[in-house]
Amino acid sequence: MGSLGFWSMIAILLQTLLCVIISWLTLGCQLKPDVDELHEVTLMKILYLYDPEACGRIYFYNLTTSTNYEKIRNSVVWLEKNHISSRFRTKMQLWLSLHLIWLLFAVINVTQGQRSCSFYASLLPFTISGLTLMLADFIYAILFLIDAAHTSNESEILGYLGQGGRIRSMDKKPISRELLNEDDTSWIAVLLAYISLRGIVQWIVNFWIVKDNYYEGLAGYRRILRLPKHRTRTRNESLD
Repeated sequence: MGSLGFWSMIAILLQTLLCVIISWLTLGCQLKPDVDELHEVTLMKILYLYDPEACGRIYFYNLTTSTNYEKIRNSVVWLEKNHISSRFRTKMQLWLSLHLIWLLFAVINVTQGQRSCSFYASLLPFTISGLTLMLADFIYAILFLIDAAHTSNESEILGYLGQGGRIRSMDKKPISRELLNEDDTSWIAVLLAYISLRGIVQWIVNFWIVKDNYYEGLAGYRRILRLPKHRTRTRNESLD
């Protein structure tokens, strides 16, 4: 096992473990909104991390509004269906699958890398799965940045959730944007885009992992092809 293959597998293993933990928290509905947490964290959870339809439990969001005359109005809203968090769960499932596939081929590539058929059996699938994962990271980052344009504040988030989902309110009056909390929350989608690219630095490291392992494996495969073939001598040849 070469040092490049060893450290590459360690890096991939750590990323896969982190993906497994995040997937378990998200897909297992462990990230429930909590009344004692920061308001922005609650908005992040109801936007991406908690799907009431998949989790089988509706979360009631306390909505406090006020006017310029300091008249405060309280209401409760809830989502029966959240299309954004549902899409996020699909992203997590694909992420997890790609990570596990990449890790599997990384192990095969490291353990079988010195065999003549390893280039086609392990190195090419390892390279393709790694490139597919990085492409998915890049596409998801773009989708999160698109979401940032629709999630700049609380009113934008609630309106965005109501476009493709089903949002209900105890107050029958329409939600007015002038009455809601206008604190900037566009950073939520930007943060997830940044995480999708693994902090950008790790995404670049993954690119070098795929590239270096490919060219090292290709060079090793060519060396194997250039080795002379051993010829078994027959008895007549040995007598001559």
